[in-house]
Amino acid sequence: VVDYFKLALGDEGDNFHVSKVERVQNMPLWQTYAVKRETVAKRDRENPHHRVNNKDANDVERIWLFHGTTSEKVAKIQTQGFNRVFAGQSNAARHGKGVYFATNAWYSCHDDYSAPDDYGTQRMFLCRVVVGDWCKGQEDALTPDSRPNNALELYDSTVDNVENPSVFVIYHDAQAYPEYLVSFNSLAHNNCN
Repeated sequence: VVDYFKLALGDEGDNFHVSKVERVQNMPLWQTYAVKRETVAKRDRENPHHRVNNKDANDVERIWLFHGTTSEKVAKIQTQGFNRVFAGQSNAARHGKGVYFATNAWYSCHDDYSAPDDYGTQRMFLCRVVVGDWCKGQEDALTPDSRPNNALELYDSTVDNVENPSVFVIYHDAQAYPEYLVSFNSLAHNNCN
């Protein structure tokens, strides 16, 4: 986990000290996530041509996307999961009003998302996320767009870039599971900013 985290920080990985890694153990939350993952996987197995932008019907889940958070929100996320109701309250909702995850830890370690506590410690979850098929996110959108030829069926997530996404936004709370919590400190002032 530490190696993956530092690798995902890119060239700045050596400028951070990981003080703690905690595995989240929440069976009800995991079961809810697993049901959502299987629902999307089954839909895509039964209709492999259903996909529009993410053509790989086997690419249902991304393992270890990053979500920065504050020390005050850690316990709520670990026990209740992610809650899109809070989307856009403390940060802009550039790609929609959902829960944001990044492929790059560098994005999530910014103070806007992972504010340091009084000791300078920041926190970030490594998450499993059901991304399914995606569309381009729209500012302040409450849901993903409808799929072509079916206005009642929405995409599974929105992204910053349809061809090569680095940010994923989900709109169903069961679409993500916070698998690990990483607590870390910057060894150089303002590395993430």
